[in-house]
Amino acid sequence: MDTKQLKLMTLDEAVSRIKDGMVLGIGTGSTIELLVPEIGKLVNDQNYQIIGVCTSERTEAQAKALHIPVIHVNDATHIDLAIDGADEIDPQLNLIKGGGAALFREKVIDEMATEFVVLADETKLVDYLGQTFKLPVEVDCFNWRLVMKRIAAHIEGEVTRRMVDGEPLVTDNGNYILDVHLAQQTDPYAFHEFLIHLTGVLETGYFLDLATEAIVGTQQGVKVLHH
Repeated sequence: MDTKQLKLMTLDEAVSRIKDGMVLGIGTGSTIELLVPEIGKLVNDQNYQIIGVCTSERTEAQAKALHIPVIHVNDATHIDLAIDGADEIDPQLNLIKGGGAALFREKVIDEMATEFVVLADETKLVDYLGQTFKLPVEVDCFNWRLVMKRIAAHIEGEVTRRMVDGEPLVTDNGNYILDVHLAQQTDPYAFHEFLIHLTGVLETGYFLDLATEAIVGTQQGVKVLHH
């Protein structure tokens, strides 16, 4: 099975976590794009009273097109469940996220949720964070080059500004993304603390101790991993 088929395998399990009356954090990325129409079916076909809080403008547009009620995070008093994807998942259910450049909004909503469930295919399972994916760091446009130099001086790996079609990628918050190549021995907790205290860093793509459950599509079927 290809990766899309593996992602599709996770949807039924994810939908079973969604209950009528929930305030639902809706993530960003290719797996969540497959999930949003299933949420739409709950709202439109089964009359679920669900309110969505979206982690990106793209997800919000998709949800609204499917008539899923959406509110801004500042208008939410709580989030019952957040469902999102991940770029890497380690054995402790720590994550790297931010491949879709929505990491700041994702972290705000995923941290706010009582339960945070990750959907992924088996290619996202790694032995350590940074094994297959660079760490995204969202930074202010004003001093991005200074931040990049400070990070590069602190590590052995490469730091690059993310580009799309020859232009710097700009997040929904108007910031840049730096992608940091991580060495195997990098301590995610210590490195996050270093990064988050650099002036100009908004947030890192480390999602540590946040996920309560991961639903993973594998060649052997769906596996549910718990923190």
